[in-house]
Amino acid sequence: MISNVKFNELANKVVVMEDRIAELEIIVRSLSDRDGGNIPAGMTPLTTLAAEFGISTKKGEELAKNSGVLLVKQKSGGYIVPDEKFREAARLVLRSAKRKIGSAYWYHPLLGKFQMSGGLPK
Repeated sequence: MISNVKFNELANKVVVMEDRIAELEIIVRSLSDRDGGNIPAGMTPLTTLAAEFGISTKKGEELAKNSGVLLVKQKSGGYIVPDEKFREAARLVLRSAKRKIGSAYWYHPLLGKFQMSGGLPK
């Protein structure tokens, strides 16, 4: 059996640990809020999707704005977009883009002149 003195010491240690955990949770929450918070389900950072399609982030923003895809600005400075809607719009626009023979540049009326690495999306 444990003595009352030892029990009180352990109880005090538990209280101290609970306080420390609460402090750390507050710190983690504030860091998360500062960096833009959590990304909701179905949304993806624009930089990720633009890189996946082989276009620059700036042209990805332009594509989203001109094709009616919702852009949500994060506190950290980037944008998040609905994943499926952006993919659908990007496929339509990039597949209909034209390129002169031998040129590194593509053209579409919504985006203007741009470079695309990796070829046409599937």
